[in-house]
Amino acid sequence: MSLSIDERCRINHLSTSIIALSQGIPFFHAGDEILRSKSLDRDSYNSGDWFNKLDFTYETNNCGVGLPPREKNEGSWPLMKQRLENPSFKPTKDHILAALDNFVDILKIRYSSPLFRLTTASDIEQRVHFHNTGPSLVPGVIIMSIEDARNDTYEMAQLDKNFTCVVTVFNACPHEVSMEIPDLMSMELQLHPVQVNSSDALVRQSAFDSTTGRFTVPTRTTAVFVEPRC
Repeated sequence: MSLSIDERCRINHLSTSIIALSQGIPFFHAGDEILRSKSLDRDSYNSGDWFNKLDFTYETNNCGVGLPPREKNEGSWPLMKQRLENPSFKPTKDHILAALDNFVDILKIRYSSPLFRLTTASDIEQRVHFHNTGPSLVPGVIIMSIEDARNDTYEMAQLDKNFTCVVTVFNACPHEVSMEIPDLMSMELQLHPVQVNSSDALVRQSAFDSTTGRFTVPTRTTAVFVEPRC
């Protein structure tokens, strides 16, 4: 209840990006990209358009249109009621449009590199690596690198004509994170061009220092870094 609508929307952006940038076929529910709400209906299959509405004018996400049907929701009505009546839970049109912009950006990033869409288990095992692991890990942060063949090596097939490596930092923390990953030092990583031009001012603040291997990523942000192929 203490989170602001801005924070809730940012968490939604982060959650969507985890699905979109994972290997395999991503599954999105209709309306994920526009903060669609069913007013907390846990099973809206037979709830009709009142609870299942999709508003492509982006004026509303259909939150707070009433308590969801009794059959599968009545036990949670007391908890639901105080949230559905609270106007601070309803996003504005600006929030909805920001979510849509973020969703489109993340899809552009996914399709900018075949490294996000590996087709075999062996490729995933060979190319995908996770950093910030073990006893000293920073909670709330996932750092994933995906490698491609470099110009001077033939240990793997070249899949991406533009990038030799992509690194994604998922920061779920309620604060900025700045951490060094020694394995990625000296790499010529830069923020993905889509995010350099993003309407999200926070993600544009993400940075990488190649001399130290330090990533700096704002609160509740997914930042994608790429190493351009020479």
